[in-house]
Amino acid sequence: MGTSELVLNGVFYVLAIAAIAGAVAVATSKNIVRSAFALLAVLFSAAALYAVMKADFIAAAQVLIYVGGILVLIIFAVMLTHRITDVKLSNDSTPGPAAFCACLCLLFSLVVVILFTAKWQRDPENIVVRAEGNEIKLRQYQSDGSTGLARGGIGVEDAVVLEALLDRPVGKLELVEFYAWMGDRTKPNDAKVKTSVKVPFDPGPMRARLEDLKEGDWHWGIRLIGPAAPEKGAEPEKEPKPSYVGAPGDKSDFSVFRGITEPVAKALAGDYLFAFEAVSVLLLAALVGAAFLARKEVRE
Repeated sequence: MGTSELVLNGVFYVLAIAAIAGAVAVATSKNIVRSAFALLAVLFSAAALYAVMKADFIAAAQVLIYVGGILVLIIFAVMLTHRITDVKLSNDSTPGPAAFCACLCLLFSLVVVILFTAKWQRDPENIVVRAEGNEIKLRQYQSDGSTGLARGGIGVEDAVVLEALLDRPVGKLELVEFYAWMGDRTKPNDAKVKTSVKVPFDPGPMRARLEDLKEGDWHWGIRLIGPAAPEKGAEPEKEPKPSYVGAPGDKSDFSVFRGITEPVAKALAGDYLFAFEAVSVLLLAALVGAAFLARKEVRE
């Protein structure tokens, strides 16, 4: 592990400890104003972690929206209710057993969502293809070569790492060509935008890094290349046909974007739209509740 990786890991752990310490202070502090400012440390630590992961747009959005907007809104609500004990409420608080059961049900729901709904894995999906009697497993990774990139996923840099596994080849092989193109999946040779990398054949995983990729949707496949043509008079060896083999279907294998602004916008307007709007309604309800509790009673 190099010096830069050690420094990066050290910065990550310092920021992670700061975020955890701030979260503990938010939950345990008896002073609600101090809890609000401890939340400030949590949000700043999260923004710094995004910056460490090269997610500069999300880091800026974290500071501008959560620190500059939502946290100010929360502190404003806290300041309105800092004398909440002086207000005589007409409704009693929820009994302890009922509140405990409600929290237990919420915890159970979160555990179910985390374990059975979210995919917490770094390995990409295996795509099994067959050609000339060979069974080939195709995988793709982000540009670092360690974080998996699911089929149809988005790469936020101009490079991806492709992998093919062919442990029991039929016939003699010398090279494997990784070929990526933009356009019709069924016509890789006719594509105007394409790139390829050849690697020596290995029974283990074979990887190729494709760089300087243009923005857009990409397809990719491999070509099995046998030995060179034999000399005159020698018996030719069986050579696999040089046909490209890729994943089936019309879906693109991966997409390339410069930066993460567009993918984040599509995620907020797509899969996470409901969650995003639900949080905004929750914050609005909190502010209305704070104003309701801080109101002064008008007596005739």
